[in-house]
Amino acid sequence: MKKLSIFFVSVLALGLTTVSCSSDDDKASIEGKWEASQEGTIVDGKEIMAPIVNEGGCSKGFLEIQAGGKVIDHYSEYSNSKCEDYNDNGTWTRTDNKITFKYGTDSGDTGEILVLDKNTLKIKYTYTYNNEVSEIYIIELKRK
Repeated sequence: MKKLSIFFVSVLALGLTTVSCSSDDDKASIEGKWEASQEGTIVDGKEIMAPIVNEGGCSKGFLEIQAGGKVIDHYSEYSNSKCEDYNDNGTWTRTDNKITFKYGTDSGDTGEILVLDKNTLKIKYTYTYNNEVSEIYIIELKRK
C-alpha cells in the first residue's frame, strides 16, 4: 500500500509540474522596444528576407510600443553626409493577429502578426491596387 501511495504522489507531482510549465511565448506581450532586424517579401509563395542595413552608419530604427495604445517610431535618415534622428508619435490597436499603426492624420497601416514571442515580432503588410495584391512587405523586429 505504501508503494502505491508513493506512486500516486509521484504521478500527481509530475502532472502539476507539467501543467505549471506552460510556454512563456504563449503570453508574449507586444509592448516594449522592438528594433528593426530584417525585411522582405513573398515571391512564388516563398518568404525572402534580408538584414536591414542603415546607410551612413545611422542607428537602427525601433518601435516603442507602449501601454494605452501609444507608439513611438524612432528612426534615422542619412542626408548631407550625416545622420538625422527622428521620432514619430502615433497609436496602435490590436485585434487577434491584426495590428494597426496610425501616425498623424493617415488612415493607418494594418498588418498580420506572423510571429510574436518574447524575442521576435514579425508583421506582414499586404497592399492591394484594384482589388489585386500589388505588394507584400514583411518586417521582423527583435526585442531591445
